Amino acid sequence: MLTAETASTLTGLLQRIIYHKAESGFVIASFQVEGQNEPITIKGTLGGFNEDETLQLKGRWQQHSLYGSQFLVDEAMPVLPSSLDGIQRYLASGIYSGIGEKTAERIVAAFGEDTFRVIDEEPERLLKEVPRFTRKQLEVLHEAREEQRGLREVMTYLHGAGVSNAQAQRIFQRYGLNSIQVLRENPYQLTELPGIGFLTADAIARKLGFAADSLERAVAGTVYIIEQQAQQGHTCLPQALLSEKVCTELHLPEGCTRQAIDHLLQERQLKGRDTVHLTGGNQSLLSRPRFYFAEQRIAENLFRLLESPALTNFGPSSELLDACQERLDLRLDSVQHQAIQAALQHKVLILTGGPGTGKTTIIRFILQLMLPQIPETALAAPTGRAAKRLSEATGHSASTIHRLLEAGNQGFQRNQDNPLEYELLIIDETSMIDTLLMDALLEAIPSPSRLILVGDVDQLPSVGAGAILQDLITSQQIPVVRLETIFRQAQDSLITLNAHRVRKGDLPDLEGPLSSSELRDFYFMQEGDPQRIVDKLLRVCTERIPERFGFDPLNQVQVLTPMHRGLTGSIHLNQRLQEVFNPSGEGIEFKQWQFRVGDKVMQQVNNYDKEVFNGDTGQIREVNTETRELRVEFEHAIIPYTASELDQLQLAYAISVHKSQGSEYAAVLLPLTHHHYLMLQRNLLYTAMTRGKELFVLIGTPEAIDQAVRTVGTLTRYTALNYELAEVKRILDKAH
Repeated sequence: MLTAETASTLTGLLQRIIYHKAESGFVIASFQVEGQNEPITIKGTLGGFNEDETLQLKGRWQQHSLYGSQFLVDEAMPVLPSSLDGIQRYLASGIYSGIGEKTAERIVAAFGEDTFRVIDEEPERLLKEVPRFTRKQLEVLHEAREEQRGLREVMTYLHGAGVSNAQAQRIFQRYGLNSIQVLRENPYQLTELPGIGFLTADAIARKLGFAADSLERAVAGTVYIIEQQAQQGHTCLPQALLSEKVCTELHLPEGCTRQAIDHLLQERQLKGRDTVHLTGGNQSLLSRPRFYFAEQRIAENLFRLLESPALTNFGPSSELLDACQERLDLRLDSVQHQAIQAALQHKVLILTGGPGTGKTTIIRFILQLMLPQIPETALAAPTGRAAKRLSEATGHSASTIHRLLEAGNQGFQRNQDNPLEYELLIIDETSMIDTLLMDALLEAIPSPSRLILVGDVDQLPSVGAGAILQDLITSQQIPVVRLETIFRQAQDSLITLNAHRVRKGDLPDLEGPLSSSELRDFYFMQEGDPQRIVDKLLRVCTERIPERFGFDPLNQVQVLTPMHRGLTGSIHLNQRLQEVFNPSGEGIEFKQWQFRVGDKVMQQVNNYDKEVFNGDTGQIREVNTETRELRVEFEHAIIPYTASELDQLQLAYAISVHKSQGSEYAAVLLPLTHHHYLMLQRNLLYTAMTRGKELFVLIGTPEAIDQAVRTVGTLTRYTALNYELAEVKRILDKAH
């Protein structure tokens, strides 16, 4: 356990680097403070400094339970040593190539404490007064002195501008001695660097005197706002709405914002669509280039697949269907018949429906029907959990889309130039696929291939930007079969019945069982006070469910929540659940989390190098409190994380409903009250309910449930895929 003590400034020698992480610049080192006998241990971001350099450190003393007193560095500045021994060690430290210990000793013997002044102001004296000192050594020494002086000037300037030590290191690594010029010309360029966002760059700019209505601020702020909106799911924004948001959030005049948008369009950092011929209205949609071109390619590639001849054609389907039904010992209803015939007839098909409507049955049927003639078949889903479920349900191997496309540190290896080698691709949980992933997938599918997209359009849209499944269905350009019938086995499940009631806009049946001994798969517990909800949730999760249903509370029970903040948000619930499941042990403090051995964690971003992707869950197996490194066991491997990668993880005892997409759990608990009013939507409640395989427990108020059921589409996403599909169709029709 670390406890903060006092803030201090120390000057001394960076004696020995014990540990250094190159990616982040994090260092643990031995530091000899001037005037003290024993060295101290320091920790912090010190990338770029070498052993035997004299530094001025600003930071805080901390007491570590195992390693004693340590100095946590917030800011580090190179300074010239003042003692003769320090000057000699500094010259011989390796900073000055060609100056070894003997040469350094001769220089100090000649000039003593005046050494640095002589080097800077009278360098020719070294040739005359230092034995065996060469012109080449003088040139090297002069160049290195200029660079060191430049480094000190840069670091002094950056710290004076309010830049943290870690940020200063990143700035200097990117811009070097030009760092001061970059900041003076346009500090908003810093947003190009990892870990420096608009708000940080804006604070620096304002400290440097940039006006609140400067063009530089308006341009960077406009990019910041539209990128924020992308994180909310929008691939584009109407120009009027973007302008309004920039004006409101950054307190800019309309003329300044208009000028910024024009500049970004001219510099191709924004792309515009004039949709007048598509909508009949004069609406301009603005996108970042990656989304603009992705939506164009998605539309073009879908029509490429639809218009291209198939490698394998299927004749009349009646006999094939009858024979397949005999083999599988099942009877298809009329809609399922329609789905199978559509799969045989069309190159691209969307199959959508809720739980219990037979989507998996149709996938199995299609595989039985087509595999004898199309053995090159691939099954995939957006997440590892969804792929595992698909494989278990069909009896055929399935992978994540990322692994199907051979994701690596250079991006996807499968693409237009190196396409997939499958004639039939079946993609499950399509509602989870965002715009950029769908673009990459379609780019890699060869023209003769068949594509079947399976998913539940009534669930929440993808975590990433876009609303792919919904847009494809509403465009009416892609063949769609919607399954509505709930089959007999599913009708025995209150989860399934209530989920379909919610999907149709009806309230779920919240009545409890007739007797306390009756076990069912859906329960409602009425409670409106957030603190009591948390207490009940903990008790149900850790005691009542394991006792009555026998589920493992850690591995089979999942707490879902609509929001991150508040008493019933994922942050607080994770902290409370961690206290129960994993209350002690070695750990690392990071932001609001304490990561300990045994903790259940979730990956927050796609990491192609590690082959772990957004939504993957694992368990921490090792923690190094000194280097702040972790090792997490996922289904496919044990993955290491450095200190700079901890922001990729969060505790997963409780997760957002969004993050649960594609997953299925034996038991699910969901708190739902008016405190979640921003997220009370039908598709959120529906998605949460359909995550529970054998048990779903809802804790909250009937009023909140009623509001969720009645609220549809309040968070509609702005996308341009429908416009692009209509545009491609218009061009094709004109060509025909």
